[in-house]
Amino acid sequence: MRWRNGEHGYGVVTKVLHWSTVALLLAQLAVGYVMDDKADVPDVDCDPPGEDRSGGDTSDAEEQRLDEREDRCEQAQDVREEGAEDAVGTAWADLWTGDLWAGDPAGGLTLPGWHVLLGLAIVAIGVVRVVWRRTTSLPPWDPRLTRTDRKVLHRAEQTLLAMLFVVPATGIALVVGSSDLVPLHIAAHLCFYAALAMHVGVVVRRRVVGRML
Repeated sequence: MRWRNGEHGYGVVTKVLHWSTVALLLAQLAVGYVMDDKADVPDVDCDPPGEDRSGGDTSDAEEQRLDEREDRCEQAQDVREEGAEDAVGTAWADLWTGDLWAGDPAGGLTLPGWHVLLGLAIVAIGVVRVVWRRTTSLPPWDPRLTRTDRKVLHRAEQTLLAMLFVVPATGIALVVGSSDLVPLHIAAHLCFYAALAMHVGVVVRRRVVGRML
């Protein structure tokens, strides 16, 4: 068992980083596609006790008090609903305030919360991979790979590493910006999927998956 890359092939560190990235991306995609992009806000009955007696059975002062209480309740509900328009945005805000677990009454992380943490983890592992790539040489190319295969794999690797930063960055821009940035986030996903398809296609076709196992 060798930690660094060499003539023998990929080292343990490279393999762990590779498969950790795969696991994080799979988890992130699963969470991203199943979570609701809006937080659930429970319905609140804003009719105050005693409102059924409004009219001849109540004084003007009591009537005004009940109306004011109902107005305050409805305004608070409107604020909650507006704040839930973007559940991921709410999770980002909770992260910066140190209250990321607040969205779940059971004390656990909500799906938007997991989405935020997994995105940060992907960026972090992307940084580690870039540093490791810069300080560690790659093993020799597998002889089963043609010259074209090597070019495709090289470009696909560059794109995939870039997307580890671009996809989360466009997601953050979407949250703090506006819904007009949705096409940018989608385009980043499409670039990621295209590079992934090229990478997997060559690796499977040339049967070199075992080099990373």
